[in-house]
Amino acid sequence: MDLEGKFARAATLTGPKLFLALSACPTGWLYDPGNTPEVAKLAVETGLWPFKEAINGKVVHTYVPKRKPVDEYFKLQGRFRHLFEPTVQSEVIAHIQQRVSAYWEKVQRESQIA
Repeated sequence: MDLEGKFARAATLTGPKLFLALSACPTGWLYDPGNTPEVAKLAVETGLWPFKEAINGKVVHTYVPKRKPVDEYFKLQGRFRHLFEPTVQSEVIAHIQQRVSAYWEKVQRESQIA
């Protein structure tokens, strides 16, 4: 629904438009294709893939997740295996989580939420 609304808004504007969309890739990301909806949803729900739009330079976040831990997203994908094997890279995961949290705290402070 979010993307559909963005398409509708874009149709009312003149000039070029650019849409960046997450496209989960089971082959390259090394996960069971049956988990595609969950992987895509976790990208958003962990805050790693924000829903936002920019119109005439003004950026607005169109969805603010409650934010699940980033490791939930990483654990489903073989491309992040190095974070968990042979030992869990807790400091790296915590650093990524901190960066994601800092991003969303800044968004909240700047009140860019639609």
